[in-house]
Amino acid sequence: MKSIEITANSYEEALKQALDELGLDENQVDAEKVKETGLIRKKITVRVTQKVTGATLVNDFINGIIEKMNINCIAEVQEKEDAFYVNLTGDDTGALIGYRGDVLDALQYLSLLVVNKNNPDNKRLVIDGENYREKRTATLSKLAKKIAFRVAKSHKAESLEPMNPFERRIIHSALHDDRFVITESHGEEPNRYVVISPKKPAYDRERGDRRNDKGPKERRDNNRPSKPRTESQTAERQQQESRSFNKTGVTRMKTYGGDMKKFF
Repeated sequence: MKSIEITANSYEEALKQALDELGLDENQVDAEKVKETGLIRKKITVRVTQKVTGATLVNDFINGIIEKMNINCIAEVQEKEDAFYVNLTGDDTGALIGYRGDVLDALQYLSLLVVNKNNPDNKRLVIDGENYREKRTATLSKLAKKIAFRVAKSHKAESLEPMNPFERRIIHSALHDDRFVITESHGEEPNRYVVISPKKPAYDRERGDRRNDKGPKERRDNNRPSKPRTESQTAERQQQESRSFNKTGVTRMKTYGGDMKKFF
């Protein structure tokens, strides 16, 4: 935390000089009078210390890491009701993003541990640089819809490469309302991945997975009772059976016991 001692003719003057030097407001610091000297012309020494908050913890931690890494970059922290938002700017921002944001995710994870340990605000922490998060979201959303179209067309599930929780949430969110596919996460960290599978029809979900099963309409047609025959249809059916019998002949009919003609 930033702390400074200022000596001035009065407490108010020393406090004002300290706030100007720290670039902070009075509600962001703790101030105390350290000592008072002089008999005729008194001098007041005031120690001004920046208050410990989640935002200051994040700011000091991230900028401390950046300084030790000797990277030309700076972190700007903005605290909102739902989360701490950190924006990285500078010539070497790409080095803090890393391959597919792996360095950025690691920095975000470590910063969140520090914040929750020292100041449990139960807030999220989002670190971004060069608008990487938004660009990555657009790329993954486009990829998810492309694979979903392929899965719906082929009726075969596809597995994506391992992703971090942030990227998996993008895939799930992009296909949440899709009518033809569903998404599920499988595996263990850090190799957890998303599987995009085709949705089963309602009749398959009720009766089980029947790949060669007929559709519900065909099953209704097959189970539908036949209509009763009219007298003319019945007579025509009997004539057809009679002609077939005469054509085949009794002597040509076989049974399991042999030729039928020996019984006549």
